Amino acid sequence: MKETVEDVAHQIFFDICEKKPTDVDVIFLEAINFPKLEYLPRTTAYIPLPRMVSGKNIFEGIIFSDYETGQETIWNLFFATLCHAAGHAKVTDFNIYKNWIKNKDKQKAYKIIEFIEDIKVNDFLKKSFPEYYQGIKKIDEVFEVLNQRDNIKKPEYAKKKFTEYFNIKNIDMQKIQNDIIELNQEKNEKLLDIADVLYKNQNNILVENVPYVDHYFNQKNISWKQNITITPEGLVERNVQNFIEIWFEQLKRRAKVRKRYGGLTQDLNFDKIEFAPENIGEYLRLKNATHMFLKKLSSQIKLIPNVMDDGVPEDMGLLQMQAAIQAVAAQNNSIQIFEQDDYRRIEEEWAIVLDTSSSMRLKFDEMKKFAISLGEAANEVNSKNGKWGFFTFNNNFRIVKDHYEKYDKTSRARIGGIEITGLSFIGDAVKLCTRILERENIERKYIFLVTDGQQVGTIGNTKDMEDAVMEARKKGITVIAIGFPEGNSKIFNMAMPYENLRKTVAKFVAAYSRLSGDDI
Repeated sequence: MKETVEDVAHQIFFDICEKKPTDVDVIFLEAINFPKLEYLPRTTAYIPLPRMVSGKNIFEGIIFSDYETGQETIWNLFFATLCHAAGHAKVTDFNIYKNWIKNKDKQKAYKIIEFIEDIKVNDFLKKSFPEYYQGIKKIDEVFEVLNQRDNIKKPEYAKKKFTEYFNIKNIDMQKIQNDIIELNQEKNEKLLDIADVLYKNQNNILVENVPYVDHYFNQKNISWKQNITITPEGLVERNVQNFIEIWFEQLKRRAKVRKRYGGLTQDLNFDKIEFAPENIGEYLRLKNATHMFLKKLSSQIKLIPNVMDDGVPEDMGLLQMQAAIQAVAAQNNSIQIFEQDDYRRIEEEWAIVLDTSSSMRLKFDEMKKFAISLGEAANEVNSKNGKWGFFTFNNNFRIVKDHYEKYDKTSRARIGGIEITGLSFIGDAVKLCTRILERENIERKYIFLVTDGQQVGTIGNTKDMEDAVMEARKKGITVIAIGFPEGNSKIFNMAMPYENLRKTVAKFVAAYSRLSGDDI
């Protein structure tokens, strides 16, 4: 398996924070400009990825005229972001502040929490990962100069300088920083005492706009900077160069996948086709919660034959000596002397497509568990002879696993990254899956549509979906709907409402067995 940036970044992140992927979520997104951390119900780090907009490469508030000259700075900032977020996953316990933050100005309170916790993170990195810390410090020095130039015109900067000069309600910030570093987890009350002092002396804190540092309240108006150069050194440089090489290969692979969808989206309403974001922690939690059903669905579907028995025994398999002696003695060639170690199967092509629109919110956690079970089953059934893909849709169409991709850690992490949002273009999703399946010369083709049937956002709505399903069936594709309400499912080869995971898995196995037999 070829490495991805996300895979390598995950490893670095968890090496630093020493937590399990099931305890901390790390999600990499192209759609965000700056990193963001959430601490409840579990620590979640949202890490931006570089992207191209109008021919320019942008990353964390910086515009690069071309990628090659900016790549070292981009991945240097990415690495700093990763280290800083992992540091928070290691040392920050937000439960300390849950009661303290009540009845306070939320923006001001978060400013204090971030100030305190950033001091703790920097101290942790300085002591445990000194080379990483030195690389981060170098970035800080560059942005300190830039921020001074930008902040000199801001009223809060002038107010802070005035307060420092005339010593009005001034506090010893160096002593406070030292006290924060010396505190341990058992002395929460004293940490909150410091938080109270800082909350009452907001003017002593000027938020530095360093791009790799997260802020709960992100700046609405980004002050974009042009072509900043920050050259990494030592161990940081080796990590940066590794990211550069992996990203180049990763972009080539993904461009190749995207190319296969060229022309297929014509006349469809999707805003874009993209790869699903990754969250390996959520995938692992889902897998743990559905372990028994994964095993049951995979094993039962794998044992369903999908070819006619031609009456001629296969001359392969495990030789049964007793049967061989009997066949020779009786001179009877019809006695089967080989035991088949698996049921015979011909090639099938599957497209699993999951509705991730807002209307799915109430049932989504359960239906997501079924989708992951179906994905694992698809991999078992089609691992030797067959192809399968996994997709999601709302007003965007997302690739979880392309038919030519392996079902590896990346694909599994994309399942974990599936989230609810947006409109519901069911008809377009069926049309696109039909076009994807039509590319292959495989006789047996299935679309497994996981949806509540509520199509929102396209003209024609229900009729558009019905026409798409009927067109797929005319082209020999079997369409099975899971989660569709009873009484509105005649257009499908088969449809079933979602009840619970146990019942739905049982119904699905029975439906697939019957349809497979009907096809034979």
